[in-house]
Amino acid sequence: MLKIIRYSTRLFFFASLAAILITLFSFPGASARTMNEPSGFPEVMDLTLTEAVMLALRYNRSLEGAYLDRVLARFNLGRDLTEFHPDIDVNVGVDARMKEGFTTYKRSHVPSDRASTQSTGTWVETSVSQKIPTGADIQFRWDSRADSRRYSTRNSTDWNEPLDSGWEARISQPLLKDGGWAYNTASIKETRIREEDAVRFLRDRVIATVSDVITAYRDLLRVYQDLKVQRASLEQAREQMEITRLLIETGRRAANEILQSEANVARQELARENARTSLDDAQLRLLELLNIGRDITIVPTEIVEYRTVEPDFDVCLRIAFERNAQYQSSLNQVTLAGLAVMKAQNQRKWDLSLDAGYSQGWHRDYYDPDPDRRQDVWDVGLKLTIPLPIYGDPKYARESGLLSARIDLRKRVMDSISAEENLENQVRNSVQRVVSASRQVDMARRTLKFSEQSFEATKLEFRLGRISNNDYIREQEKLRDDQLAEINSIIAYENAMTSLDQLLATTLDTWEIDFVPHRADLEQELLGRKTWMLGD
Repeated sequence: MLKIIRYSTRLFFFASLAAILITLFSFPGASARTMNEPSGFPEVMDLTLTEAVMLALRYNRSLEGAYLDRVLARFNLGRDLTEFHPDIDVNVGVDARMKEGFTTYKRSHVPSDRASTQSTGTWVETSVSQKIPTGADIQFRWDSRADSRRYSTRNSTDWNEPLDSGWEARISQPLLKDGGWAYNTASIKETRIREEDAVRFLRDRVIATVSDVITAYRDLLRVYQDLKVQRASLEQAREQMEITRLLIETGRRAANEILQSEANVARQELARENARTSLDDAQLRLLELLNIGRDITIVPTEIVEYRTVEPDFDVCLRIAFERNAQYQSSLNQVTLAGLAVMKAQNQRKWDLSLDAGYSQGWHRDYYDPDPDRRQDVWDVGLKLTIPLPIYGDPKYARESGLLSARIDLRKRVMDSISAEENLENQVRNSVQRVVSASRQVDMARRTLKFSEQSFEATKLEFRLGRISNNDYIREQEKLRDDQLAEINSIIAYENAMTSLDQLLATTLDTWEIDFVPHRADLEQELLGRKTWMLGD
């Protein structure tokens, strides 16, 4: 959509920068120093618009920070998407104890008693839990414990070496409240929707960076052309002043007319200095966006060329509805609000759940007269809880959740309708601005053509002494203003096209830039081999 063909005289540099952009997010050795401390650029650098866009994407700190945020966002996404994955927990422990006690009887000939206990034990506890989309919770637990105990007194010693092992499996399935496929998978849908919005807003951030660079580059190009016109106008004013002196010396002009010519030269010199100041400001704005240093002078090599494109409103509107992040986010908010209503309705149901389990346990002890025992237990049951809030806070608490969710849904629907209307108006205005800017370019070109012809005739008549000095100066200023008007109208038309591209989210397509929703090199640097924990 709205393809713009860009020409560059520095093909080798362009190809190199294109290669940098393609591999921008895949260099494993990329670091903050590489991104924030570019070096090796010349003091004076010829730059096309395409090359400026590539440099901005390569060294932009704001985008670097956005992709760092994406690493954490994708980590949280991976965590949220594992809701229906099994949770496995293993605990291993070792325990060693020694206890010794003495008993002394005073005023007696009975000897003191002495008792000691020594014990060691090891155990392994393993638990696996699995939640399934119906709301059921399945749990499996296995425990194994081995102990060795020695109890000794002055007269005897006892040994115990029990080995206890067992496993248990349980399932709990809510049948009304907290149950159902739609209710339990709602969180996954919400996570996916928020991820879609995050990716779109990141894409828009890249688009905004590209659009800002394009606008700043064109502003620099406009000021360069302005300075060029001002210099040419100054040369014409000086030439006119010399001709005026010659005519005064030959007696064909009054002596005081030289003052008009000198004043005209002074005005042109002031305009040239103002253009130089504007050039410095435009240079600084572009350098701040490119982030390649402050001591570089950029010379824009792009040609101010008028390439007309006629956008179709219906096509643009369809694309905007499909790609505009704000509009798509408003639709997603409606979906999220609908899920909230469904969840609130689920929480008002009776709490009926099915719970069942089975367990086996073994006990062995070499020193026990009955060394082996096994115990099997199974159970199944239904639990029903009926909420009956009659009045007061419980009644209001029961009704408030669903009421809030329904009101929020209604508001989100109204917001989406407003977003649709606003987007349609924005597209219509943007298309109209492009059409109007195109007409202004045609009018400015036609006006400049007539102005050039009129100035050539005025120059001849002035040299022949047929018109006054003021008339010549007036035609000269008119020609300068018409030249600047043509340049400004073309730049304004190109910027209107860029704004329309940004509104339609087609800027990256226009400039043939591949959008990457995450940086693999940053993920590898921060997580190493744990990148499998990231969500997709």
